[in-house]
Amino acid sequence: MILDRWLETFAITAIAVTGGFLLNSSDPLFVHARFPWVWFGPLLIALRYGIAPGLVSTGGICLALLVMPRFGLPIGEFPTNYVLGGLLMVLITGQFSDIWSKRLRHANQLSNHTSERFEQLSRAYFMVRLSHDRLEQNLISRPVTLRDAMINLRNLLAKHDGRMDSETSAALLSILMHYCSLESAAIYPANDDGELLDVPIAKCGKGAPLNRDDLLLRSAIESGYSAYQAINRHIVEGRPSAPSALSSAVWSVDVSHGESNEQTSYLVVAPMRTSSGKLLGLLLVTEMPFLNLHRETLQIMGVLLAYSSDQAESVERARDILGLFPDCPPNFAAELIKTVRLKRDLHVSSALVMVQVMADSRLDEICKTMERQQRGLDHSWLRTTDWGAQFVTLMPFSGPASIEGYKSRIHEILQRQVGRSTGQEGITMHSTSVTTDDPLVQLVALLEEKQ
Repeated sequence: MILDRWLETFAITAIAVTGGFLLNSSDPLFVHARFPWVWFGPLLIALRYGIAPGLVSTGGICLALLVMPRFGLPIGEFPTNYVLGGLLMVLITGQFSDIWSKRLRHANQLSNHTSERFEQLSRAYFMVRLSHDRLEQNLISRPVTLRDAMINLRNLLAKHDGRMDSETSAALLSILMHYCSLESAAIYPANDDGELLDVPIAKCGKGAPLNRDDLLLRSAIESGYSAYQAINRHIVEGRPSAPSALSSAVWSVDVSHGESNEQTSYLVVAPMRTSSGKLLGLLLVTEMPFLNLHRETLQIMGVLLAYSSDQAESVERARDILGLFPDCPPNFAAELIKTVRLKRDLHVSSALVMVQVMADSRLDEICKTMERQQRGLDHSWLRTTDWGAQFVTLMPFSGPASIEGYKSRIHEILQRQVGRSTGQEGITMHSTSVTTDDPLVQLVALLEEKQ
């Protein structure tokens, strides 16, 4: 990308100068013309790439002015005003480009973070709803709740540093067998480039051999969603529809007709894709009860895989933090690392706020009150200690004004609902802005601010 930028800078400058020679050979740089058309080259470069490439292009124009007399094109006295005017124009447009490029990067980061957070919240909500529904229906026959199973999987991922190895994949496949009634299936891992490996990392029943040319597999990889066999083509709520109108959790493909090379040996192909778009692996299902092959089961399967993938990615990112604080939520630690990177690369401010509560009879009530006040973008961590609790909130895209607003809101809510205020009665509050330092060092420094 950087190489392309500089190649384009030299190319546009050369085209501008060459075009001047072709259009006006007596005055190719339009020094004596009513309008200096050649400056459109540096202007375009400055608008597209900023000040530095614009100055390089300006230097090319100046170099052409210096060498023109050697080719029999005298320009007389060096055109100072001509060069100075063009230079100022390039500087102004380059500054404009740099400012708006930074704002666009900031807006894109905010949009990406919001979309990723929304995806995580949607999956978490679906997990809670599914866990409660299954708990009501199968409390006697299936005493293990989905929430407990996923907590055990998260703890197992933490022990394995977030790696989807044979043990963690076997645990995930066991959950899928339990809640999706899989009989024969296999999980194939993907490398860092998103390419599937040939050997399954976990399987059940007869397994599922990998066929890279399979229609269903290619459809799932291309779309990024789960693909399954359907009797009719693209059915959505009983109506034929285009793939773009389908639910984002399930994507169906008609494989009942077609050429021999368009047949499939799978019932379901479900990618293990994180909220950030990284592919961790692929679930291939060859056998499952016919009555279980419906949209709800496929939604459950897709959400379980996506939730597990997010947990694995979060644990891998936050390995150092989770090593020192095993009770820290992986998403909290991963987002803290991301906010440090945003501060370093784009100067985007974020904040950490900690509320310390001394142990007494109303400790649980105070903590639950603060949990209910979290914004959608915030991440919280309730840390239990020997002397009480620490409620830590990570506030992405928040500056000093947001910190003061959060403090005021917590102070008023505790005063109104619990009858206590911060700064007294065993409740203290500390805050800091996220810097470019090591995130683990920043977190330790905040947690040690104890009064």
